[in-house]
Amino acid sequence: MPRLFRLLSVLTLTFLLSSPGFCEESTGVDLLNKKLLILEEKLLQMEKENDIRRELQSTDEEKEGSTEDVLSAAGRAYTLMREGAIGLEYSFKYTGYSYDSIEDASRVEHNAMHSLTNAMLIEYPHKDNVTLSMYLPYVYKVNSQTNAKAKDVTDFGDVSFNFQWQPIKAGGGTASKIISGSLVCPTGRSPYKIDSATEMSTGSGGYAVSAGLNLSKPIDPLVAFGSLNYQHGFDITGLNYKTGTQGEAGIYLREVQPGDTYSYSMGIGYSLSYKVSLNLSYQYSYSMKTYYDWVGTDDTKSESAMSSTFSIGTGWNLSPKRSVNVKLNFGLTNNDPDFSVSVRVPFEFDM
Repeated sequence: MPRLFRLLSVLTLTFLLSSPGFCEESTGVDLLNKKLLILEEKLLQMEKENDIRRELQSTDEEKEGSTEDVLSAAGRAYTLMREGAIGLEYSFKYTGYSYDSIEDASRVEHNAMHSLTNAMLIEYPHKDNVTLSMYLPYVYKVNSQTNAKAKDVTDFGDVSFNFQWQPIKAGGGTASKIISGSLVCPTGRSPYKIDSATEMSTGSGGYAVSAGLNLSKPIDPLVAFGSLNYQHGFDITGLNYKTGTQGEAGIYLREVQPGDTYSYSMGIGYSLSYKVSLNLSYQYSYSMKTYYDWVGTDDTKSESAMSSTFSIGTGWNLSPKRSVNVKLNFGLTNNDPDFSVSVRVPFEFDM
């Protein structure tokens, strides 16, 4: 009986497989299975693409780091150091300035001024929202004329002590606000204690204080930044500055009252990639009149002056802890240098 049952089962299966209807149904099932396999492969491919997108998508921490890199390349005034570290930044700046002056009816003098400044900036974060720093410049200047011997000087420039304070932590779409201030000390060679015919200065000759408000805000995909600054120069007294034949006539400069300076800047930065950023900025300043108190002759004053420059900068992240920032400045008025190039290399050390 079992053998008969198995035989009948085999015959029935053979009949079903050989029947046209069953083959058609089997072919439809195979096609459905193939379509399901194709659909499954597409779903797997979509999952892989979504995983890649999630990996490439910047996290909030990465976006904050990118914004900080852009602002650091734009200028040190827009970022603070983290507590527990100390900063050391080397900078190099070249400034070129040239002009022609008419000496008499038949002679025109071509003047070219070149200035090289090597400087160190030491930064110490007193707190997460307070950074203290000291700027130490060392200056080389040379001034050449067509028909005169070139003048040059190598000496320290004016040292400045600075602070940055962020009263309210940025967040919630609000702009970051940093209040800054500085004290400039006349450690450089004073322009009022040299022979201007043969020597050059490397400093301002007097103390000065400044205060400013620096703002920045990410506006995807850009970062906007700007600042407002005020500088006050203290009176320079006790001078005995003589020029040319004035000294022989008993005429000398006794006191200088520098005019206050108001300035602002604005710009945008953009992160081209994780390693490269670009920034464009504009700076404008207006200096009030400076008064000169002379002995033996009438007092004099200089007219108000303005300065205007346009800058193009870029930042390069060479490694997670090393970057190089380069900026090219173009003078837009007669009072400005023709151009200047600056390079900054910041270092950060854990304490």
